[in-house]
Amino acid sequence: LSYFLWGTQPDQELRELAAKGDLARPEVLSAQTKRLLDDPRSRGFSDAFTYQWLGLDRLDFFQVDLVKHRRFDNATKLAARHEIYETVAYLLRENQSISNLLKSDFAVINSVLAEYYHIEGVTGDEFRPVKLPEGSPRGGLLGMAAVSLMGGNGDETSPVERGAWVLRKLLNDPPPPAPPNIPQIARLAGKVLTTQERLQVHQEEAQCASCHRRIDPIGMGLENFDAVGAWRIEDTYIVKDDEGKPVEGKEKTWTIDPSGKLHMGPAFNDYFELRDILASKEEDFARGLTEGLVEYALGRPVGFSDETLVSETVSRSKNENYAFREFIYAIVSSKEFQTK
Repeated sequence: LSYFLWGTQPDQELRELAAKGDLARPEVLSAQTKRLLDDPRSRGFSDAFTYQWLGLDRLDFFQVDLVKHRRFDNATKLAARHEIYETVAYLLRENQSISNLLKSDFAVINSVLAEYYHIEGVTGDEFRPVKLPEGSPRGGLLGMAAVSLMGGNGDETSPVERGAWVLRKLLNDPPPPAPPNIPQIARLAGKVLTTQERLQVHQEEAQCASCHRRIDPIGMGLENFDAVGAWRIEDTYIVKDDEGKPVEGKEKTWTIDPSGKLHMGPAFNDYFELRDILASKEEDFARGLTEGLVEYALGRPVGFSDETLVSETVSRSKNENYAFREFIYAIVSSKEFQTK
């Protein structure tokens, strides 16, 4: 229990209860779980779990092009990274619904991110929940700059990577790995095309189309966020030579069209409608979160034998409006956790 929720050894109170066998009593276990979650040491759980669950190692895969993205300096990048951890920690501390990770009317930010997101009235380095202005694209994971950053290379966005991330992490419907020997699209090098026109190439190849019909519309719906999560309405593609210099006459600017249709699902006109559709899939999201929690708590991949545990955990949390701690209570009281 201690290594799950604190990431470190138990304290004296927990040791004494365990020695007396009292932790086997459901009411004692529940009370101790609450006590451990209320303790600041619970950041040992929330930070480590968030890193593993959301695959935040990708934040270190590449460097941001600071010439192109001048506003995304080192302080902003650090704050953007912390926003994810601080938001999850806040939801756990206040036992709020995990649905806030799909859509919320607040963001857990400090003054650095508030300035970056053009939100007024926030001062100081402390992260705290801030009410968002009407029409803000922030609120929830998709509105976070760090999530946008993971869906690109630090220079340009990758709608494919973003769409696949949404399927994996928000909809619990991961696409299969790309097949070997996939056709190359190098023939597009040097051609002045919009992002949408480049993505259409995937639809032309039969072995690619089946997956990209699911992935690409979601990724295009997020194109109003640039490679570092700043909001935009236009995009530009510039062909560069072997030395990285722009080629004269090889540039194209276009208005972003974020409309689309989920494969076998509803259509959307913009990012906000897409976000609403994803927010309506909270049970799918809860199942994915539960599987991540079970993997973290048991220290092994989720298997077929865990289906009952996962389903019962989702059902229990659903009855409490998907309150974050309900997932924890269900897992620690399970046979799988107590006999691992």
